[in-house]
Amino acid sequence: MSFDSSCQDPILPTSSNILHGGLTVFTAAIFITGEMAGTGLLALPKAMDQAGWYGMISTIVLCMLSGYCGIKLGECWTMLRQMNPVYCEEGSRSPFQVIATEGCGRVGKYVLIFVIYFQLLGAGVVFLLLAAQNLQSLFDDIPAHLPVCVWIIIVAVVLLGPCWLGTPKDSWPIAIGAMVCTAIACVFITISALVDYGKRGSTPPSEITFKSFSFSMGTMFFAWGGSAMFPTIQVDMRQPHRFHISVIISYIILLVFYVPVSIIGYSVYGASVKDNILANLPKNFLRYSVEILITGHLAMAFTIVLNPIFQGCEELTRVPKHFCWQRAALRSGIVLFLAFMAETIPHFGAILSFIGSSTVSILGFILPVFCYVLIKVRSTQLVHERFTETVFRVIPYWDIALLI
Repeated sequence: MSFDSSCQDPILPTSSNILHGGLTVFTAAIFITGEMAGTGLLALPKAMDQAGWYGMISTIVLCMLSGYCGIKLGECWTMLRQMNPVYCEEGSRSPFQVIATEGCGRVGKYVLIFVIYFQLLGAGVVFLLLAAQNLQSLFDDIPAHLPVCVWIIIVAVVLLGPCWLGTPKDSWPIAIGAMVCTAIACVFITISALVDYGKRGSTPPSEITFKSFSFSMGTMFFAWGGSAMFPTIQVDMRQPHRFHISVIISYIILLVFYVPVSIIGYSVYGASVKDNILANLPKNFLRYSVEILITGHLAMAFTIVLNPIFQGCEELTRVPKHFCWQRAALRSGIVLFLAFMAETIPHFGAILSFIGSSTVSILGFILPVFCYVLIKVRSTQLVHERFTETVFRVIPYWDIALLI
């Protein structure tokens, strides 16, 4: 197969394949971190209690495998840019859908559409629920405090404006704000739990069962399940072929966030730890600060997480790429639909485990593997060469082992 050399990504890229005004490697890493950290962080101590110290091993293993699959997903887009100059020049509003179609055909395309919409819409519901619960807790001592169902509507209405922004490169300050909020919240959660430990001691952990371990894995998959957003971020990068560096940086940051909160939350609260660890923290300045910070993170990450759905729906309905009333109306309708769903499902813990054990495993660990292998073979297969011969010729053995 012949490639158009003008759109290949060499080690030292030329100006023809740099998206001017796009995301840098570090900014893309901030987007990944801001999108992924937050909801999963608050639920990991509970997952640790359900799995015991095996949960920490699972967290680290899933971190490495999820990061590896994210890198392979980025390589899929790089190969497609080399194979088709259109993707070099114009990009795509739905790059993950393009990857699935090119790799797995129409079946891959429709599987992806169903799974990615289900996952991201579910994540949006979780974000609204958690933000509303945090706000209710903050104003709980006020005599005329509002119920969660009212806070859901308020949060959804406030988020309508930010959701009208175009693509990730248009909203990079939101990603930075989301990550900063999470970083400070991690420090405050750790300090608050340690202070509480000094006053009340620790609680023994729960007994580990097959059922509890299964729920734990679902939560952990959700915590590492940000790959649905990866291609959308990569498309907006100045140098998309360097996306793997962004993934590595972001996953190191996420480990720094996740590990201390998981270990300390599990060690201190044990069997009494809630789905949301904020419910365990004593009501003082630290807890209120964390609730404000996490609510800020959720509000900012909400727009990042839903961006692939927004752009996919706009592509389907032929909404112009510039800001217009059609974009505002479509995105507002999606947000209000999520608010309705949040009103009907009041508990986010079960949603989180279900999404993590189903859609995240497909999007983050299965589909990227199939797409990478099939696109790699398609782009390098020689005439009359069998599929397996091409695989073993172009993919190293250690890579094949990890993919399996």
